[in-house]
Amino acid sequence: MVTASRSERGLLEPVIKRIERHPKLTCSLLEIKPDWGMSFIFDCVSIWLDREKPDIVLIPCDREEQVPVALVCLSKNVPIAHFYSGSSIGGNIQDEIYGMIIALCSHIHLCHDEGAAEILKKIGIEDWRIKVVGSTAFDDVVLDYSLVPDEPFDLVLINPDTVSKERTERDIEEALGRLWRRSVIIGPNEDKNREIILKKIEEFIKKGRVVCDFYESVSRGQFLALLKKCEHFITNSSSAFYEAPYFSTPCILVGERNKFRKVPPKIVTGASDRIVEILANIEIDERLLRKRLFL
Repeated sequence: MVTASRSERGLLEPVIKRIERHPKLTCSLLEIKPDWGMSFIFDCVSIWLDREKPDIVLIPCDREEQVPVALVCLSKNVPIAHFYSGSSIGGNIQDEIYGMIIALCSHIHLCHDEGAAEILKKIGIEDWRIKVVGSTAFDDVVLDYSLVPDEPFDLVLINPDTVSKERTERDIEEALGRLWRRSVIIGPNEDKNREIILKKIEEFIKKGRVVCDFYESVSRGQFLALLKKCEHFITNSSSAFYEAPYFSTPCILVGERNKFRKVPPKIVTGASDRIVEILANIEIDERLLRKRLFL
């Protein structure tokens, strides 16, 4: 499998643990970096595939860096299982396009809910390739309350708008402008323009108008505990749609990054076991490899 960000790795961690314990499966993990560039990622993945010779590659979500991964797998006739397939189509325009490219290259689609599955059917994916497995976001997670303040607080997580530096600046300014009580701020993900957010956070904390705890990164257990206990989650992250509803945490959405995503009607946990079962029993044959679209 291939990961490119902290959010992907957190979602895949319980799957990796189960694969490592499974008698029929082994796992080779390739970690790519967002700043490598598409051509370099393509070359690295090509070398990795030639060396490891995987039966199938698990590609998560909808990030830009995963597009060359999907393309090189397709070009080398290596089947792809797409994790959280269909989840971004109809959401943010950038992620929507990347997610659709990855989905079109993929051979098995692991969907978090029926809504994502229906979207894939609408773009022509064959029904038998689509598996609704639920979410791995809460599998094996032990909530870690070590960073939770002992008073009411708001939680802030703003990721870059990868289309616009100006939009990124407005998003973080809007989020910080909403703070009036004790707050916990988590640093942005690895997307381009993240330095704008970090600079704005640093300037805001120096002013000292609000008591803030800043963490450039936190563990998944720490993040979910903060998300559960906060008064409001101020964000442009997809966590507002896939994790916050689990705790019924009120969200204040900022900017365009995930403006059009939809909250799943029901969050089904335990996807890790279902995914590993699918991977262990999949038939790698001509039927799987010969993709066709029904439009």
